[in-house]
Amino acid sequence: MLRYGPDGRTLMVQNPSGVYLFSREPLTLRAHMAAEEVYPARFSLDSQEISVIGHGLTLNREKLPGGPILEQRELSSRDGCLDAELAPGAEFFACLTPELNLVIYRLSTNELIFSVSSDQMNSPNRIVYIPLDPDIAFPSPFGFFLANNWYSMANRGMKFISMNFSPDGKMLLVRNEWEAFTVDLTTRRKTSLAGWLHKRLHASFALQNDERVVIAAGEKEASPVIVSLKTGGIIGTPAFKADIVRIASNPRYALLSDAGSLGVRVFDLERNRELDPPNNLSIDITGNEMAVLNERGSLFVYHLGEKLPFLAADLPLDSLPVLRAAAVTADLDRIAFSVDGNSAAFQIATGERTYTGPRFSAAEFSEHASAYLLLPREGSNPPRVLQVALASGKATPAWSGGKDHLRSGGAVLLEYALATPIRHRFLATQENDIPYRVRALDPATGKELWKREFFENSPVPFADPQGDRLVLGWNATSPHAASAAKRIPAVWEIFKHAKISKLDSYFEILDARFGKPVGGVLIQVGSGPASYDAAFSAGDALFLLKDGKRVSVYSLRDGRLEARLVGGIPTANAQNNLFAMEEGPGRLFIYDLATAAKLEQQFFSESIAYTHFSVDGNRLLVLTRHQVAYVLDLSGVRTARSSGSP
Repeated sequence: MLRYGPDGRTLMVQNPSGVYLFSREPLTLRAHMAAEEVYPARFSLDSQEISVIGHGLTLNREKLPGGPILEQRELSSRDGCLDAELAPGAEFFACLTPELNLVIYRLSTNELIFSVSSDQMNSPNRIVYIPLDPDIAFPSPFGFFLANNWYSMANRGMKFISMNFSPDGKMLLVRNEWEAFTVDLTTRRKTSLAGWLHKRLHASFALQNDERVVIAAGEKEASPVIVSLKTGGIIGTPAFKADIVRIASNPRYALLSDAGSLGVRVFDLERNRELDPPNNLSIDITGNEMAVLNERGSLFVYHLGEKLPFLAADLPLDSLPVLRAAAVTADLDRIAFSVDGNSAAFQIATGERTYTGPRFSAAEFSEHASAYLLLPREGSNPPRVLQVALASGKATPAWSGGKDHLRSGGAVLLEYALATPIRHRFLATQENDIPYRVRALDPATGKELWKREFFENSPVPFADPQGDRLVLGWNATSPHAASAAKRIPAVWEIFKHAKISKLDSYFEILDARFGKPVGGVLIQVGSGPASYDAAFSAGDALFLLKDGKRVSVYSLRDGRLEARLVGGIPTANAQNNLFAMEEGPGRLFIYDLATAAKLEQQFFSESIAYTHFSVDGNRLLVLTRHQVAYVLDLSGVRTARSSGSP
C-alpha cells in the first residue's frame, strides 16, 4: 500500500513486513517501522503522527518522521476482533467482535461510541467452520473443524465484512451478506443504504466523501455507479471495469484493480476517463502529483500527464514476511515464493527476478520449462491455476479449481470438500469429526489422481508442500484407525498389543501421488491428532511439531521415538537420508534421517526463512530472512564426520 500523508509532505509504503516513511521534499527514506500482521497504518489528520494496530490489538503511535514512540498499549476489546479497521486520522477504531457485534471506539479515550448487533449473523443455531490451515509454506493440517462460536477466529486479521471509512475518518460504510449501512461518527447515527443497493452487496464500495460512494460493477451485467448517500440516487455512471475500487488521496481519482492481477489503474472521476500510469504495485495521487511504487522496490513521483518522473528513490532490501507458499526446482536453480499481496520467481544463481504476480497459495515445478501456480479464491472468483513459462515469466490460464478448498501437497494439489451437507446434528459429534472428501489433483491439468471419503470418525489431514506424502491423523480409539493400522502388517503387530487411550493418535502415511499407504505410527503421548501443528513423513521417519517449536522424530520401522528437538520445522530428503533444522536464529543443524544422529552444523548471520533439498539430497538451499540465498554442498557430510573433519 502506498499513501500520501494528508499534507502531501510524507509518503508511506506499507508491505507485509513493515512501514516505510519517506519525506516528500527531498524524496528520502526517513524511518522504518517493523510491523508484521498489522492492519493498514494511518496518518493523523495533521500529518504529525502515524498509528499502527496489530492483529493482536496492540496500538503503536509514533511521532513523524522518525519517532519518538508516543504510545504503546493493548486495546480494550476483551475477546478480540474477527475483523477490524483503523480510520484515517487514527481517531476511531472499528471492530467486529466474536459475538458479531460491530463496535467503534474513540482511541484517545477508549470510549465506546457505537455498537450494533447483526441479527442475521447472530443466529444461536449457527455452525462455524474453523480452518485448520495456518496458511504457511510449511507442513500443516488443512480442512476445518466445527464450532458454534467465532472465538477461535479472533485476532487473525481475516476479512468477515466490508468496512470503508470516508477520507476524513468521520463516516463508516459497512456491508455484510445481508445489509449495507453507514455510521456517522459525529452524530453516532446508523443509516441503512437504499434498498436497491442490497443487490450490489458483493461489489466493491469506496467512499469518495461523506456524501457519495463509488461502486464497482460486482456482477457481469451491472455497471459502476456513483450513489448519493443522502438520497440513494445514482449521480454518476463512470466508464470503467474493475473488480475493486479505492479512492486516492485526491478524491477526484479512483484506483482500480482486478482479482488475480497485480498493480492498479487510475480513473479520473471528473473527466470520466482512464489514465495510463506506469506498471506498478501501488499508486497514490495528491493534488496534481502521482506516486508510483514498482515491483523492484523503486518509488517514483510524476506530474500527472507526464511520462517521466521528477523524483525517485529506492526501498532498502526488506526482511521477508511470512511465506505463504514456496517451491524450488529439482536442481535448485529457481525458486518461487508468495507473501501477502504478491509473489515472485527468481534464478537462484544470479538473483534475477523472472516473474512477478499476485499471491499464490501453491506452486509446483512439475516440468523443466514451466511452473504451475494456484491462485486462491478472491470473492466470487474460484481458485485457478496459472502455467508460468520459466524463461519468459509469461503466465497463461491452465484450469480452474472449482469451489472447494485446495492445498499444496508437494507433487499434487489436495482438494478438501465437505462430503455431505452439514446439519445441526453434527454439532453433537466429537470435535473435528466432519465428514469430508479429499482428492489428489494433478497440478498441471486438475485431473483427479485418487480420492478418499470419511463419513464418521474422520482423521485430521496434514499436507506437506515440500514432500510426496500425505499424513492422516486418527484418534487411535477409532475403529477406522485400527483398520488403517491393519494395512501395514508390522504396524498392526504393535497396534493390536498396545493399551490405547482416548488421547492417543495413529498417523497413517500415504503416497500423495497414488493414495496408497506406505507406513504408520502409533503415538501414545499428547492430546490427539488435532493437538499437533504439523505432521509429515520422509524416508523411514515421521516428524511431529507441537507448540510451534517442539519437534519429535519417530521411526516408521518400529514406531520408536528417535529424537526430540527444539527449533523450526525440519526439511527432509529420503534420497540422501538427511534432514536439516534451524535450532536457534541462524543455527542450522544437519541430521541423519534414519538415526537422527547429528552430522554437521552451519551458522548464518541472521534467521532462516526457508530451506529445501535438491532431489538427490546432495545440496541444500537456505534462504535467510533478508533474502540472501545460499546453496550448501552436503555430498560429503557423512565422510567429513567419519574422518573427524570440521
